[in-house]
Formats: sequence, structure tokens, C-alpha cells
Amino acid sequence: MKKNLNNKIKTVGVTLAFILSLSSCEKWIDTSLNTNPDSPADVPMNLLLPAIQQDLGYIMCGNDPVLTTGTWMQQFDGVDRQMYTEARYQLLPGDVNNFWSAFYPSILMNSKVLAEKAESQASPYYAGAAKVIIATTLGIATDLFGDMPFSDAFKGTQNVLKPKFDSQEKIYDTLFTILDGAIADLSSATNAIALSGDVIYGNSAAKWMKAAYSIKARHLLQLSEVNGNAAYTDALAAAANGFSSNADDYMVPWNSDNHNPIFQFMEQRGDIRMGGTLIDMMQASSDPRLPFYAYKDGNGNYTGSPAGSGDDLASKPGVYVAGATSPSVLMTYAELKFIEAEAHFRLGHTVDAQAAFEAGVAASVLKVTGAANTAWLDAHINGVTATLELIMAQKYIATFGNNQAFADYRRTGLPVVPVAEGAVIPAMPVRFPYAQEEITYNGANVPSVTISTKIWWDR
Repeated sequence: MKKNLNNKIKTVGVTLAFILSLSSCEKWIDTSLNTNPDSPADVPMNLLLPAIQQDLGYIMCGNDPVLTTGTWMQQFDGVDRQMYTEARYQLLPGDVNNFWSAFYPSILMNSKVLAEKAESQASPYYAGAAKVIIATTLGIATDLFGDMPFSDAFKGTQNVLKPKFDSQEKIYDTLFTILDGAIADLSSATNAIALSGDVIYGNSAAKWMKAAYSIKARHLLQLSEVNGNAAYTDALAAAANGFSSNADDYMVPWNSDNHNPIFQFMEQRGDIRMGGTLIDMMQASSDPRLPFYAYKDGNGNYTGSPAGSGDDLASKPGVYVAGATSPSVLMTYAELKFIEAEAHFRLGHTVDAQAAFEAGVAASVLKVTGAANTAWLDAHINGVTATLELIMAQKYIATFGNNQAFADYRRTGLPVVPVAEGAVIPAMPVRFPYAQEEITYNGANVPSVTISTKIWWDR
């Protein structure tokens, strides 16, 4: 949230002088001459929504959050430049500047504008979609940074140049309030302007509502170390209204003119390879998802780079996460079933836990491979007792390509992963540092942390 006060003061002075000059000239100058028709001041909702959705996919699914946390969780390994150092647990404030300064204006602020515009035009479906996007972004961000500016973060016209940080506990309360508001909006019987331009759910308010409940279930479960069994009960209640099949998956699409961001990263830099822990886990059971998660290496094999080793001859990320037109996945039906499986298991509901576990794996395999693979499921999953370790291992595989494995690991310690070779600290980081720009321009409000400082719910 970089603010340059000196430049702002100069700008205000020039603007005031310009306004004063207009007062004497407006009688003879056509003030519409300097209006650019290609840059409208008021963007229609059906154009604003897809632009926000593309930013959501690019910023929250395709760059820093997924590449860094996926590397720490050994689904990837960094083999060159910044990713090589991150694989060894070195992440500096300057490394997250771009991420921090991108999601606030591009997603959160623009979604706030969309929600307010929708409410003023009696169009709650747009408002509901915008609120789900805000909650999704806020949830991912606070799970990485902990405390964040939010209640003070969007008051530029009120000259809040140094916003205070809300506690993560307050952020979570806000997140749930936003989701409840989204659900109310999406349940409305009246909607003046039909939802249009929605590239995620094809203008379906019903699917957005399922996404709201599913994201709510994700974050209710995240509070298991804070709320105990109530977290599992609450997560199950939300999940009951969430995704009901793979057709409900929450994803941002890409096309031949607008490529998947991890594909772009590999095409332009290529600084990651598949992580050895994930590859070894999948090879142990001849997992049918492996050819979709990874490309073969130069010797025709699927190989992973051991964490921190920088093996640039290992397999590259495959078409599922790095295909040119592959969607960026925010949350899936499979993840929701694993949420149910864990919650039921923790509550002692072994039959329900088993059913949800098997359904989660089956949904993931079908989504990734396009086939049911019944024989493999019968041999390796169906009827195999669903322990917590097995549930979390399969969730780790199924959530490859988003940020959830890192959140789950901090909460459960599963799956067990070794410390990276050459690590600069003795254990995996548990958070992102605050951005250097925020420290520089709002330092008095920035909490003092290191990447080994636990966030609020991580106990």
C-alpha cells in the first residue's frame, strides 16, 4: 500500500489550480474535448466482473502464493534464481512486493466497487459474486500474512494513507460476514440487472452460492486449533450447502489469447520442477494423475527434484497446472469432500469419513484424468481404512496447484515432509513476510514478524 505523500500534495496543488482556471474558462471551452471514449470513468458491471476474475486467477492462483507455498510443500522445487532460494526457505520482504501490491487494488478494491455498484442498482447477484471473490482473496491472503489492513484499507478519499492492521481474528470474522452477505445476495428473489460476463460460473447465481458455502467450510475447518470440535461441526454444516459435483468447481479459465499463468512462468523463466515428495508419493501407488501433473524428464521418466536440491533435470509441471489453456483452480468439489472426511473423522464418524474420503479421491481422479479409473480406486482407495494421515495425504495430492496444502500442513503437520537441503532456517516457514513497500511507507503499523512467526490460528 505504497503512498508517496509529497507527490500526492503536489498533485492536489496542481489539481486545485486547474479547477480554479476552469471556473473562468468553462463558458467558452468544450470540457468534453479531453474525454477519452476508450477509457470510461464508469465501467459496466458485465465488464468489471470478468476483469476482476482474470486478476483473481492470475494473482491468487498463478504466481507467488502457489509457486512459493507449493515449493515449500515439495509439490514443486525451485531450481534457479529466486525460486531456488525460496526452496531453501529464504523469502524476503522485497520478494512479496508485487503480490501484496497487486491483490489489494486489482481484486479487493475493484470487487468492492463492483459490490457497491451492484447494490446501488438493485442487482444482488453481481454483489454476491463480488463478495465471494473478496472472501476468497482475503482468506488466501490472511492465511499467508496473518494480520492485514482491511477495515482501513479502502479509504483513500478519507486520506487514510497509513492504514492500521486488523488482527487475523478480526479478518476471519469479517470474511465470514462477507460470505454470509454473499449468500443472502445470491438468495435474492429479485435482481434488476441479470448477471453477465461471468467467466467462472457462466452467470449462475446458484453456483456462486455453492462456492460461498464451500469457501466458508474451508475457513471454518481452518479454525480447528482455535475452536476444536465446533470447527468440524460448523464446517460440515457449511459443506452441506456447498459443491455437489466436479461441475461446481471454482476455477478461472484461460484461452489461446490469455494463457495460464504457470504456463507463462514456465515459458518465460522455467525456474521450478516437480517436487520429489509429491512425485514419490504418487509413484508409490502408480497414481493415474501423475501423467497430468508432470511431464516426463529427458530420460522418459517421471522424476521429482528433492527439496532444495535444485535438480533442473527433473520433470516439469504438467498440463493440469501448467497447460496453456488449463484453468487456475481456486477450490474443488474434491477438496470439499476431504474437508468433510477430516471433520467426520475428528468427530468419530468413521463411516461418513470413509465415504467422504473415497468420494474425494474419486472426484479428483475423474477431474484430473477425465476417467473414473475404477480399477485403481478399488486397488488403492476403496475399502482402505481412512486414517487422518491417509485423508491428508490424498488431500495434498488433490489440491496440487493451489495454496491449500500449506495451510493444511501448518494446521495438522501432515503430510510429513523433510526439511529442504541447504535450508537457511531449521524448519519450513509458516508464513509470508510483510512486503518491503508496506514496511517502508506504513512501518509504524506493520507487525514485527519473521517467516517463522506463527499466524493466529496456527497453534
